[in-house]
Order: sequence, then structure tokens, then C-alpha cells
Amino acid sequence: MALPQAVDQALARSRAYAVLSRGFLYPSPGLLAAMADYPDQLRLALREAGGDGADTHLPMEGLEQAYQDWFGGQVPACPPYETEYTASHIWMQTQQMADIAGFYRAFGVDTQTTGDRADSLTAELEFMYMLSMKEAIAVNDGNQDGVAVCREAQGKFLHEHLAVWLPRFIVRLEKAEADGYYLALARLTERFIAADAGRFPREGA
Repeated sequence: MALPQAVDQALARSRAYAVLSRGFLYPSPGLLAAMADYPDQLRLALREAGGDGADTHLPMEGLEQAYQDWFGGQVPACPPYETEYTASHIWMQTQQMADIAGFYRAFGVDTQTTGDRADSLTAELEFMYMLSMKEAIAVNDGNQDGVAVCREAQGKFLHEHLAVWLPRFIVRLEKAEADGYYLALARLTERFIAADAGRFPREGA
């Protein structure tokens, strides 16, 4: 792959992850105003990244109430947190949270300063945004070791985390009879991540 193409591809993937992560933030009035053209942004970002951006119909009405219905409260109907779907015991949750935090620390990310859980969908998508951006910078600088480190981390994080639990999150949304924006966005996100994970071979495969 020619150098400009490799940079462009990594940047396009980075933009896609950035847009997807923003979509799962709490829909405050300020964010809603900034997201006025969100479906168009998402469609463009997914297409640039080589993903399926054809179906990006996202009903934008009533997002604050929908967020509260599915993700709010002390016991959310559909918690957007990885360990709620992959850890059956508290010690497993602690172990998995430590594993996720280990990925973050290796790249200088401290989630304690963000106020968000390390295993939140937004945090994990933002981490992939950062890794793919770092990959683009490393490719542009001709830093082959840096490229290798970033690509290895992306592959492992996708195969061991996002690609594992997102389908389970969607099943929970469907069982809770969620509809509209969040279910549509979750399905789009899962399709993109499944396709993106295919760019990285599994270890030992």
C-alpha cells in the first residue's frame, strides 16, 4: 500500500471511531445542537473508512428520554459497559477492567480524569479513535515500529473486547424493545467493528 493511502485509511478509520463514540454520549442540549447533521457525518465517516454507511437512518427525536430509558438509572436496562456482558462475577469484572485499563495506560490514557468507566462503549470507541490516529501519524513519519505497535493493539482490543461484547449489547437492546436512534446506531457500530476487526488477523490464526 502506498504511503498516502495508508495514512488516509488510518485517518478515515479514526474519524469513523470519533463520530461513533460521540453518538453514545449523553445527549445534552449542547451536544444535540452540535449533532444536527450527525447522520450525514456518520454516513460520510463510515464510507471513507470502507464501512457500510448506506443505512444511516437515525431518528433523532427524543434522545434524552431514550438515553434515560435504556442507559440511565441505578440499574440500566441496557448498560453500555463491557463487563456487564462479559463478567459473571465481581472478581471477573475487576480482572477485565484491569485488562482494559492496561491497554489505556500503555498509550498514556488515564480514564480516571474523564469521569467515565474504562469499559464504557464511548471510552472504548474513543480509544480506537486514538490508536488509529497514532497509526496514521506513525505511518506518515515512517515509524514502522510505531505502526506495528498501534496495529497490534488495535487488533487485540477489537478481537478481545469490542467485537466480543457489542453483539451482546445489541441483543439486550432488542430484548428491552429499544427502537429508534440507539438501536440503529448500535447496529451500525457493530457492523463497522466486525468489518474493521477483519483488517487485523487474530493472534495464532
